[in-house]
Amino acid sequence: MRAFLLAAMTVGALASGDRARAQEAVSLPLVQGMEFDDTCGPHPELQGRAICVQGALASISTAADAYIAHYVAQGWEVVAGEANGVVLARRREGGGCDGLEMAAFYDQTRPVGPGTRGWLAFAPIPGDLCPGAAAQ
Repeated sequence: MRAFLLAAMTVGALASGDRARAQEAVSLPLVQGMEFDDTCGPHPELQGRAICVQGALASISTAADAYIAHYVAQGWEVVAGEANGVVLARRREGGGCDGLEMAAFYDQTRPVGPGTRGWLAFAPIPGDLCPGAAAQ
């Protein structure tokens, strides 16, 4: 799933742009212990396509849970996911759904230790995540 989410972000998310534009699209606050990382760490191919935040790998799961709770409180639903990523959807007033991906990763080329950094990448899913919804 992680490879799928990262590939989807690379291919389908924001075609170009900066963090401010992408941040507006995904409405991403910073949670405690996290900081924005425009480089997206070990996945520079996500630059300009996703908003990346980084923090201690040991706290990535807690941060991911906080981000999911943030989006659920805004009306998003978790519609797919595994340990390293989730897909969220939110119904539009006129029908259809907006989609958002979140993927967790770390630099697998380096040994894991107390100082290991982890990342969360967020990207809007373009188009309509549930195209049949408008016809219902």
